[in-house]
Amino acid sequence: MSTDVVPVPDTTRSTSESIAILSARQDLAACHRITVLENLHEGTWNQFSCKVPGRPGHILLTPGMTHFSRVTAASLVELDPRGDAVEGDGQLNQSAWAIHHPIHMARPDIQCALHVHAPYSTALCSIEGWRFDDRGSQNAGVFFDNVAYFEYEGIVTAEEEGGRMVDALGDKRVLFMANHGVLVVADTIEKAMLFVYQLERACMNELLVYSSGRAINRIPVEAARHNAQLSEGVSSEAGYLEAMKDVLRAQGQDFES
Repeated sequence: MSTDVVPVPDTTRSTSESIAILSARQDLAACHRITVLENLHEGTWNQFSCKVPGRPGHILLTPGMTHFSRVTAASLVELDPRGDAVEGDGQLNQSAWAIHHPIHMARPDIQCALHVHAPYSTALCSIEGWRFDDRGSQNAGVFFDNVAYFEYEGIVTAEEEGGRMVDALGDKRVLFMANHGVLVVADTIEKAMLFVYQLERACMNELLVYSSGRAINRIPVEAARHNAQLSEGVSSEAGYLEAMKDVLRAQGQDFES
């Protein structure tokens, strides 16, 4: 009988990594369903992404030709740094890669990027010369001094166009894309989804005030700055995503599969 010591494989890292990846898949899939629930989507025309835990350079992307109400954890497409699909049941969306890959490569500080054509934010950024009033409401203050702008160039299909978006975004958390929609980035999936919701509510408030013909009663600079600083922490967002996932589960939605 051999007396050689056979090393036991260390599966701790691979197991914890698998759990983290599944959690990211489920959270990002939930964001698609929440976007439908809040009417912030445009069917199959938007894209979400996040970095894959433990796999540098890899990202999860919205599957192409899939309605947001049908996106699941398994259908999200994992892409390697070359853009090759390595996991996921869905198809690659060319515009999604062109927009999201350059952003994740340029911004090591972010985990998630969400691009939507939500009605109020899209309407406002279609107004000639418009600039977001980051003191227009409590929600607007969350984005105080944290928005950027990008002129319309048509449907994005090439990475160099995505690169120009990266340049326009800089270190901000919101990119208003003229006549198109918005891109929101954050260091967690939960924050990114909440920011999308808060931004759209801020834009709704701004547009409703404009429609009244009256001027916006702007909140003080320090109050807006305080709102923005609070939103950078974890406590202001903690619980939001889990609460919304509970709503989805209560509706019988299968986003976790």
